[in-house]
Amino acid sequence: MLNLKNEFPILNHYTYLNTPFTGVLSSTVHDKITALEEEYRQHGSDFMDRLEHDIISSTKLLLSEIFNADPEHIGILNNFSTGLNLILNDMPEDAKVILLAQDYPSVNLPVKSRAFKITEVEIDLKIYENLKSVFHYQNPDFFIFSMTQFVSGFQMDLDILRQLKSEFPHICFIADATQYCGTEAFDFENSPFDVFGTSGYKWLNAGLGNAFFLMKPSFVDKFHFKTIGSNSLTSKPDGKPKPSGFLEPGHHDILAIARLKFALEFHYKTLGIDFIETSIKTISAQAKSRLLDLNLLDKTLNDSTSHQHIFSLEGDDNFVQKLKDQGILTSFRGGRIRVGFQYYNTQDHLDLLTKAFKK
Repeated sequence: MLNLKNEFPILNHYTYLNTPFTGVLSSTVHDKITALEEEYRQHGSDFMDRLEHDIISSTKLLLSEIFNADPEHIGILNNFSTGLNLILNDMPEDAKVILLAQDYPSVNLPVKSRAFKITEVEIDLKIYENLKSVFHYQNPDFFIFSMTQFVSGFQMDLDILRQLKSEFPHICFIADATQYCGTEAFDFENSPFDVFGTSGYKWLNAGLGNAFFLMKPSFVDKFHFKTIGSNSLTSKPDGKPKPSGFLEPGHHDILAIARLKFALEFHYKTLGIDFIETSIKTISAQAKSRLLDLNLLDKTLNDSTSHQHIFSLEGDDNFVQKLKDQGILTSFRGGRIRVGFQYYNTQDHLDLLTKAFKK
């Protein structure tokens, strides 16, 4: 087994509970991308001629293998927000859309900036009953939401989402997976989602500037996406449009995508998603039990049975600095202190966190 403190040197200096803000590159990925950057610096256009197509196509094939998705319907771009906006641009203007009231601004703001008919559902322990009722009475066209909430850490239940999708198959489910993807095994083809998009810089530890969208062919075929550029084509400059080409109108940041590929290989091939999922769920369950006992969690959003790996704790902005002074990195979000437990977090990290709150 790899020494995770060697892979993530930040662990030698901090109790790092801030993956919901940004993940960190492993040493393995850093070494590979540094070598590739030097090759680009030394060879310029020859580097692009030799490697551009291979990096893009091999990354899509890897994503297809990991998530059981059609490679032709995978779009790779710079971040989730850009991709969502490109999708929203060509949705029917009178579409009825369901949102979650406390969802990530980069999910809700782009929807609200357009002329859609919007209904918001509150996030609480009755969320699935409320969604079913709204779906029944509103008969919406789209449900757009984050799989894991960025402040509270509330995680949607895949099994219940499958049930909802089976009852309301005409509703397009568009999921932001940025706080979810990489934390557990996921099969896109057998999921309830029509679209599943994520940036790579959080739980995949792939750094900034890369994201991907997995789309069902039926979703792409249903709408006429008008965004296009030379890079949208199967071959430049006069090939046919790619199914995912509307997400890729301009040139790719090849190095950012290579970093995503290296991070995916490290995550799913070197470490393995079984190890990662077990590690996250084990430490998160321990954290949830102790944080509930300390009355640090909002019990209108948290019960003892559901899984989550992000937690929103009672506390103010000043206490975030006090934690940092003790070597514990967290964030202040939604008027509370947010922490997240990644596979490299340990019982010692949890002990240090709870000890700091007991003082």
